[in-house]
Amino acid sequence: MADLSSQVIAAYTEGRRDFSYCQMQAIRMSQYVLTEIDLWGCNLADAHLADVDFSGSNLRGADLQRANLRRTNFQAADLRGACLRDAQVEDANFQDAIADYQTQFPEDFDPLQASVHYLGQKTTLIDCNLSQRDLGGIDLSYSDLAGAQLVQTNLLGAWLVGTQLTEANLSNANLNSSNLSNANLQRAKFKNTNLTRANLSKAILFGVDLSQTNLKESCLSGAVCDSATQWPEDFDWEWAGVYCLGPNQSLWAADLSNLILVGIDLSGANLVGVNFTGADLWGANLQGCDLRDACLAGTNLWGANLIDADLTGAEIDTANLEAAMLS
Repeated sequence: MADLSSQVIAAYTEGRRDFSYCQMQAIRMSQYVLTEIDLWGCNLADAHLADVDFSGSNLRGADLQRANLRRTNFQAADLRGACLRDAQVEDANFQDAIADYQTQFPEDFDPLQASVHYLGQKTTLIDCNLSQRDLGGIDLSYSDLAGAQLVQTNLLGAWLVGTQLTEANLSNANLNSSNLSNANLQRAKFKNTNLTRANLSKAILFGVDLSQTNLKESCLSGAVCDSATQWPEDFDWEWAGVYCLGPNQSLWAADLSNLILVGIDLSGANLVGVNFTGADLWGANLQGCDLRDACLAGTNLWGANLIDADLTGAEIDTANLEAAMLS
């Protein structure tokens, strides 16, 4: 296998990076720097790869069974679907590598302790660094990515339905055709972000600066913003179906169902006929609101201020009014 090893190293040195689906079983390539190499689907079973630098590389679906990976650097590598069963990984670096639930690690190896990030639905990735990754088409729905770094990340066609992205940095990210419906994007950074054809319906956009984003053909129906939200020049957010929430706003018959609006200040607002079904208004300030004929079925109003609110005809029987102030 020495000849194959020499061929791979020579091609890499000359600038080649795509070695996907190559047969490299039992190859010996110790102590080489092979950063950002594409080994998607490669057969590397029984390979000798000790001390190799694979940082930032794509090893999706690679077969690394029984490989010698001692002291190998997998920092920020993509290991989704890779098989490392029975591999020797002593002192290997997996900092910020990404995996999914199809990735197979050796027994007695704790990927979370090694700082591997598992990607998938309903995962917790608070403050993680996923910048400059290729995550096109990934499904991270209902995950918690609050404070995550996603700078220059490819999220083309990604599913981020109901995802927590508060204060995440999505600058220069590609979110073309992504699904961000019901996502919480409060104070997230969107400098030069591509949101073409993105679905932002019912997304929470409080405090977000979208002035430098591309919103061409995007859907924002039912999304909510506040006075601090900034829009691209000549973009008509009202025509797009966005609701601006805040004190004294008129939101007649708006559909705010199932939104997380914890602690929001809607004092004095016109909320006649508004649909709050299943919404979370924990600790909200609704003092003096006009809530006639509003639907509050299953709404969480724990600790909410409803003093002087007009609830004539409102459906409130199944709402949680524990600790709410009603008079």
